[in-house]
Amino acid sequence: MDPRTISGIILTGGRSTRMGNDKATLELSGVPMWRHVASVLQPFVDRILLVGAIDDLMADPPITIVPDNPPGLGPLGGLATGLEKSGKTHHLVVATDYPLIRPDLLDLLLRRSPGRMAVCGQSGQLLEPLIGYYHSSCAPVARAMLAEGEVRTYRLIERVTSYVLSDSEYERADPGRLSQINVNTPADLRLVAEIMQREAGQSQ
Repeated sequence: MDPRTISGIILTGGRSTRMGNDKATLELSGVPMWRHVASVLQPFVDRILLVGAIDDLMADPPITIVPDNPPGLGPLGGLATGLEKSGKTHHLVVATDYPLIRPDLLDLLLRRSPGRMAVCGQSGQLLEPLIGYYHSSCAPVARAMLAEGEVRTYRLIERVTSYVLSDSEYERADPGRLSQINVNTPADLRLVAEIMQREAGQSQ
């Protein structure tokens, strides 16, 4: 798929009670976590939108900061906002707290996207909608859900024409499933930092 037709959306969220501050601005190897995600997204997309309850983030074009509209509706609200504001038809979406996202997984999401409104993986029986492909036509569906009081993002996958990656597909793209490591606690942050340091050493 031509990157000129694709926007990247990074869902930055808000203040994390378990972390004690905004996850997006937490640093890994001296770099804010959202920038780790952006660096992996960049080759696949024309522009990147940072969407969320944003106070302290600073970015330069082609990265655009977009506040949730309206705020307080969680990842589904952020996703709807990003889809509406991107100006593109196709989107790769990653939450900021998945800093080990693998390029091969993003490539797989795009390869499975033709004819589908959404593509994501799963962990066990649980869908993982915060790493996925989304067509712009998901936006009105997400808005309808929010109007109903439904804020669970995985329900969007269930309501649209979607594709869920099989375990074998996922593991070929990301054998260690590192993409699925979600930073929620200081211990998670230390684990990710250790993995990054190990990978940096292996690449030298």
